Amino acid sequence: MNKPEVFKNAELGSVRVVMVEEVPYFVGKDVAEILGYKDTSDAIKRHVDDEDKLTRRFTDSGQSREMYIVNESGLYSLILSSKLPSAKHFKKWVTSEVLPSIHKHGIYATDNVIDNILNNPDFGIELLTKLKEERAARVEAERKNAILMHVNKTYTITEIAKELGLKSAMQLNRILSEKKIQYQVNGTWLMYSNYSDCGYEEIKQEVLDSGKVIYHRRITQMGREFILGLFEKTA
Repeated sequence: MNKPEVFKNAELGSVRVVMVEEVPYFVGKDVAEILGYKDTSDAIKRHVDDEDKLTRRFTDSGQSREMYIVNESGLYSLILSSKLPSAKHFKKWVTSEVLPSIHKHGIYATDNVIDNILNNPDFGIELLTKLKEERAARVEAERKNAILMHVNKTYTITEIAKELGLKSAMQLNRILSEKKIQYQVNGTWLMYSNYSDCGYEEIKQEVLDSGKVIYHRRITQMGREFILGLFEKTA
């Protein structure tokens, strides 16, 4: 496992992040403490599904300890279950700064990364090459997005499932989940941020008279093209 990178926020504190098979995982203890859980280990056990957490050994307070790490889905489960008003602030920081930086660059510009660039020319060349490739891919994605911006039609997952010849929306949701494109929170399917940030879905919130909040998801034209493309690749 690679060395954890530390994300710092002056108001919220610090969160350690490690990459496991190119997937970002957050140290659960750090997240749970920021979100106000008194028993951090118990909170992770109760609120995070088994498939969304792993255990890894870290040095904490000078001692080597086995700790939980949680993926993006597990992170959101902890945020949604937190009672602290600052949970929204934490979510905004993670979704607007931390995750976009990881998804765009694969790194966060911490002192460790900067030192590596200065002390290891090969590391710097490899990093810049990767950034160049990712920038080119993003430019292409933005070009396609610009072409489709005039198309405002959105689709239900059921409509797309029928278009693909699948039996049900449930089957398509399961396939997208297996491909690590989306995850389920409190009965609502949501795309991981590196996909939702591309404009593939629209989420609308509705507050019922009872006070219960429900979410409605629609797939955009760009999202439809993306999902159809997944099946063309595997055909």
